[in-house]
Amino acid sequence: MNWALIVFKKEWREMLRDRRVRKAMIFGPIISVVAMMSLFGLIFSSVDKATKTTVYVVEHKPDQAVKAFEDALTAAGMKIEPVASVAAAKAGIEKGDIRLALDFGDGMEATLSKPEPYVFNAYFDPQEQKAQIALSAVDQVAAKAGEISLKFILKSKGIDEAFVKPLSVKRNEVKVGESSSSEFIVQLLPYFVVIWAFFGALSSASDLVSGEKERQTLETLLISPAPRNQIAIGKLLALIAASLTATTVALGSIFVMATMKMKFLEKLFENGLGLTPAGFVVVVITVLPTCAFFGSLLLAISSFAKNSREAQTYLSQASAFVTLPAAFSQFIGLTDFAQSKLVYAIPILNTANVVRNALMGKYDAAGIAITIVSGVILASIAVWYSVRLFNRESILSRI
Repeated sequence: MNWALIVFKKEWREMLRDRRVRKAMIFGPIISVVAMMSLFGLIFSSVDKATKTTVYVVEHKPDQAVKAFEDALTAAGMKIEPVASVAAAKAGIEKGDIRLALDFGDGMEATLSKPEPYVFNAYFDPQEQKAQIALSAVDQVAAKAGEISLKFILKSKGIDEAFVKPLSVKRNEVKVGESSSSEFIVQLLPYFVVIWAFFGALSSASDLVSGEKERQTLETLLISPAPRNQIAIGKLLALIAASLTATTVALGSIFVMATMKMKFLEKLFENGLGLTPAGFVVVVITVLPTCAFFGSLLLAISSFAKNSREAQTYLSQASAFVTLPAAFSQFIGLTDFAQSKLVYAIPILNTANVVRNALMGKYDAAGIAITIVSGVILASIAVWYSVRLFNRESILSRI
């Protein structure tokens, strides 16, 4: 009779009956992923809309240069509306009715044809972030129009335009990897995968052993025919299953949101999730040892603690050590540390970094091997220690 399997089924069944565990293991990842993605999707969507806002133009005399500029703004996605005067534009900004107003004045076409530089005025509230985003879009249109005008002037005077810009950089992108994940997903997804691998099993860990001590049911379990090793392994498998379930739900939630093609998420998932089948396999074989390590760590803490309250204290402290490297994984691309082999030897951070590279379509075989081997070694040590702790008689005396 496989006692470990019997204990696992019993613990897993009790976990699924517990509403708190279901919330942490299933609904928690879904809610957090949906909330975070929706929030950032709305932010990116709002920024995109701000560059295509309504721009008010102070009424002016007919001018072909101004009309061409207004057409360029319209082509960039902006809507042009007239306003009677500069005073009316300022009053509209103060009321919040106008975000950005442009005053082209008189004589833009005549001035540019001389040719001489021409300056027009923009009015906006400097504390209004959307106004500044819209102004930056106007600056881009002005720079492009100015460049076209300059080329025309140089051509009319028989001057090679290359003399105006003697030194420039030609950008040649060298695509590395096959993935098309957005930069935001590359930064955020590894964090979700690692965090939920830990927090998915956290809520049930304190109840698994220390909770049984409080309820005085652990003695009954220990005097049963089941060997202690088998009992410990059964409980460990239940924690690993909870950890895997939570991280799978988190990953699946992001995948579902990527395939739903919702408008406010277009900027986040322009090219879908971007995780290739090969990348998915790499993520799975990398996350498995991490889940085993987290399960062993949680079982050891629950076995060591006198009661649930003490266990929760230790677990909250342990969560800080998990959260820190997971959070650092979001910014590791800004450092040279991302290219170092040393990162693959650091627990938790190595898993997040491999997931990050998989999203970018980069597969460092040596780095993946180091991550898996170190994860297996660390998980094996943690399993050995947690089972050893469970076999001690002090597991009952520390009540």
